[in-house]
Amino acid sequence: MSVVGLDLGLQNSVIAAAGRGGVDVILNGNSNRLNPTMVNFDESRKMGEQVSGSTPVSKFKTTIKYMKRLVGLAFDDPRAKKEMEKVPYQCVPITHASGGPPSIAVKVFFNGEDKILPVEQVLGMMVHHMGMVAAKKTAEESGIRGSDNIKKLIPQDWVIAIPPYYTDAQRRAVLTGCEIVGITGVQRLMHENTATALAYGIFKDIRKEFTKENPTNVMFIDMGASAYTVTIAVFEPGKLIIKSANFDEDLGGRDFDQAIANWLADKFSEKFKNKLSGDPKTKPKVMLKLLDAAEKAKKTLSPQGVKEASINLECLMDDLDFNVMLTSSEYEALCAPLLAKLEGPVQKCLEEAKLTSKDLAAVEIVGGSTRIGFVKKKLMEILNVNNLSTTMNADESVARGAALQSAILSPRFKVLPYDIEEFQPLPIKLEWDEEKGTSAEKGVEVEGDADGAELPANSVTMFPRGLNFPVVRRVTLRRAGEFSVTSSYDPSALNHGLQPGATMDIASWVIKASPGVENKVRVNVKQDINGIVTMSSAQMLEEIDEEEGDNKDEEMKDEAGEKKKKIKKTNLEWIVTRPLEWTKDEINKFFEMEVAMGNQDRVVQETSDMRNELESYIYDMRDKIMSESHLGSYSNQQEKDAFNKKNEEVENWLYADGFDAVKSTYASKLEELKKLGGPIEYRAAEAEARPSAISALQQNVEKFKKWLADAQGNDSFAHILDEEFSKCHAKCDEVSGWMYDKLDEQSSLPPHVDPAFTVADVNAKSKELTNVCGPIMHKPKPKPPKVEAKPAEEEKAAEEPAPMDTEGGEGDKMEVDEA
Repeated sequence: MSVVGLDLGLQNSVIAAAGRGGVDVILNGNSNRLNPTMVNFDESRKMGEQVSGSTPVSKFKTTIKYMKRLVGLAFDDPRAKKEMEKVPYQCVPITHASGGPPSIAVKVFFNGEDKILPVEQVLGMMVHHMGMVAAKKTAEESGIRGSDNIKKLIPQDWVIAIPPYYTDAQRRAVLTGCEIVGITGVQRLMHENTATALAYGIFKDIRKEFTKENPTNVMFIDMGASAYTVTIAVFEPGKLIIKSANFDEDLGGRDFDQAIANWLADKFSEKFKNKLSGDPKTKPKVMLKLLDAAEKAKKTLSPQGVKEASINLECLMDDLDFNVMLTSSEYEALCAPLLAKLEGPVQKCLEEAKLTSKDLAAVEIVGGSTRIGFVKKKLMEILNVNNLSTTMNADESVARGAALQSAILSPRFKVLPYDIEEFQPLPIKLEWDEEKGTSAEKGVEVEGDADGAELPANSVTMFPRGLNFPVVRRVTLRRAGEFSVTSSYDPSALNHGLQPGATMDIASWVIKASPGVENKVRVNVKQDINGIVTMSSAQMLEEIDEEEGDNKDEEMKDEAGEKKKKIKKTNLEWIVTRPLEWTKDEINKFFEMEVAMGNQDRVVQETSDMRNELESYIYDMRDKIMSESHLGSYSNQQEKDAFNKKNEEVENWLYADGFDAVKSTYASKLEELKKLGGPIEYRAAEAEARPSAISALQQNVEKFKKWLADAQGNDSFAHILDEEFSKCHAKCDEVSGWMYDKLDEQSSLPPHVDPAFTVADVNAKSKELTNVCGPIMHKPKPKPPKVEAKPAEEEKAAEEPAPMDTEGGEGDKMEVDEA
């Protein structure tokens, strides 16, 4: 499972692995496919399926969730502020060494002290945990044990799915989080909607369901826990094209939960208004309970035909119980404002792709929240269709698509080429220093379709909405000396989902050109496979005489085809600064912190395992040593009394003073018990294994004795010497005599006495017999002697028949007349 795809969801994460037989979703230790996207901090860290039951509610201050919505945002970003109001843990600003606005960190109490952790690191912890889920599954299938060995099995090639609305800073933050925790094999960050389309189309493409002449248009509607995305994809043989993608990042399943939870809080306040110590909506723990109950009610009411859901909450607040019934009609009325938001992205997608709902071959819905009955009904009304396609697994489609992309990109797999045309959601502009005179006078040249008509003269839209990536585009300026180039989101991005007040800047480069003489400078800017903007190169172009040219020169011609002066290209250096980016030293510091926390996790886990081993031994031996059918018959009364006394003493210590003991103390206590209980367990184990060991030895002896009886006097074994037969007979008699002597000796001993011989002794005797008799029994026959070849003349003479003498005397010959 070296090649995986990860769907890092808001509430649950799913990891899928690419294999020879296709793509499989990996089950966690609890045999579940969904892993809660949570990290709990206590004496050690617990993640994913380890954070279960009541932990998120009882330890809400140290259980970090919703990292996906906070990563890569400035602390004062309006999106971050809105999200931080929803989380019950403490978020604090954390500054960057390079300056700029502070990022978001979480304050947790871990291992007896407060720690400030950037949210990128917490996100990385969850990614690493998902890698461990895959590694443990591989280890289980391969029989590999030991935590260090299992860590070596963490997948090496990753594709991580991200929302299409992620900004450049958010994309970089995901990669930084992976780097902090030691995940370095991320091949690509892939849009979730593109991953879904790939999972849908690639297998249909193998079955030849698409044609070049009539491309297939499919709409994908994805509503997860927090966001709603509508995508139109076009499928051709061997090709996937994303034609349009629109989203509402504030419309998801949790918004439906919140609507129910607010209704419950109002009903609760209405019922107990004179008995409450405050507003339940201001109590984080109360709201977590209400949200949990709301989610269960939502799932109950989602299927068609369910009319009501009973909600029961014990000790919700101020020791008050609360019971209420929510009907389906009330539920739909509560969510009416949310349903009204469904149409916008659908219509925008159709308009942008220049299609109507009749042009769609299918409308595929994915994401857990598309299971809500009235959501599906509303979508069918909007699209004027009779049904929505549900051929894909709503929870696993993104992970499966990411795993397929991982296999396509990985050198570990040979996959048929499959072309994917991406869709750049937010337009990006490039801006440069304005020198004296206008930019037109300075001869600005821009490669490609530059959509910058409404921008200032010293800027251009380099990566317009809908552009495929990865892609490199360039702008050529006339500059002398040092100048700067800046990339940021085009103002029109606010019309495509970027929220007002969000960080617009992406990166700034200070390029060092030659001072004095003004030359052309070609700036190549790249949007890489992750959708991140980088500077590919900056080159100074100088006109030189032909004889001064070198290998890097390119010959230029004018429109008439006449030779122009050669151009010398010189690579220029630049310095880049990015908002919300961690320096290498800061990443190393976070990595060291991560290693220290990992060691603490290991110590706590090993201590817990040792404590559990001690506790299990206490209870297991307490019952067995008193039972005659288990260990009772293998110990005398004195041994039983001594063990029971020590067992009770250790048990009392464990529950009185030993709860916070260290691993070595638990190991020492276990050793004390095993010193008394070990001999008893040893006798029982010997008694249980003895019959089969004796039986195996008897069979070995009988095998060689039967062979001796059959072999002597048999021509097939004539090559074996009499001395060797005698040696085998003697060894069989010796081993057989030893066995019967020991059995007689053992039969005279009571079970609570150490045995006269051990199973190991029996096995050693069997091996000794085999080592002596085996080589003789399988002794190969000697090869027959080689026959020397006769000379050719002798062979010929031997072949000629001798003359036949008759009664006629010497030399006479018999004459035969033919009839």
